[in-house]
Amino acid sequence: MTESWKAVVLLDRKIVAVRGTDRVKFLQGLMTNDIRRLAPDRALYAGFLTGQGKLLCDAFVLQDGDRILIDIATTVVEDFVKRLSAFKLRAAVEIGETAPALAVAAVWGTGATARLKLDSAEGVVGNSAVAEAQYAFVDPRIAALGARLVYSADFPIEANLARIGFASVTAADYAAHRLALGIADTAEIGGEVCYPLEANFEMLHGVDFKKGCYVGQELTARMKLKGELRKRILPVSGSAPLPRAGTPVTADGTELGPLIAASGTQGLALLRLDRLASAKEDAIRVQDVQLSIHWPNWLPH
Repeated sequence: MTESWKAVVLLDRKIVAVRGTDRVKFLQGLMTNDIRRLAPDRALYAGFLTGQGKLLCDAFVLQDGDRILIDIATTVVEDFVKRLSAFKLRAAVEIGETAPALAVAAVWGTGATARLKLDSAEGVVGNSAVAEAQYAFVDPRIAALGARLVYSADFPIEANLARIGFASVTAADYAAHRLALGIADTAEIGGEVCYPLEANFEMLHGVDFKKGCYVGQELTARMKLKGELRKRILPVSGSAPLPRAGTPVTADGTELGPLIAASGTQGLALLRLDRLASAKEDAIRVQDVQLSIHWPNWLPH
């Protein structure tokens, strides 16, 4: 086992399936990405929005024969199924959790995707035989996040991944890995907290501007057309452990925006870019903790 390869079962994720002859057309009108790009060898990252364009949740989308699998946060499953069902009308689709239940694991570390015999490109779905997973795919957001694997929920996932060299770690370890890369998840961006472009969906391959209409598309397109965002999620690090999410980030008494995630000294904040640009670097604080703002290399500055 190598310490550089890590794995965790994501107990905060579930898989919802959409079946029926209208499944592609149906989902195309509801998600930010172009589902026509979905293929047996290609997974997608996407958001589901309110009519006003705010994020309800983010999701990973997989093709599975005559059904489409959607990897989403456990906390939003019930509302998600209800919302999709409300748009069903006469569409020939069936929506619900998979039966039997499926589970999601994440793996990462230098050479982790190669160990699974996956191509290193974002969103690539590959041969999952080495991990005995039903599906294995490189995270569609950025490859540095690692890969996601889908298993039957009753499969001995951790023991199997340990067999091929992955050290079992905690959900907090995965959160720290994700936050260090500057990537937000449903817990931070769902529930109408922000717009998809504020959550960096464009750089994370989560939105398609040529696909046509979908719920929330008008405002998303307008924000893109204007070319300038007022707010953006950025990774931050503190001189000491950060306070809880929701605490305001300030600079000389001016509020820049809220801290939306915190794990030790690492976190994410949804910041007003105009105020950040005029703030003195050494004056940025969250409560009494000095804060550094980072622009990851995948995010244009």
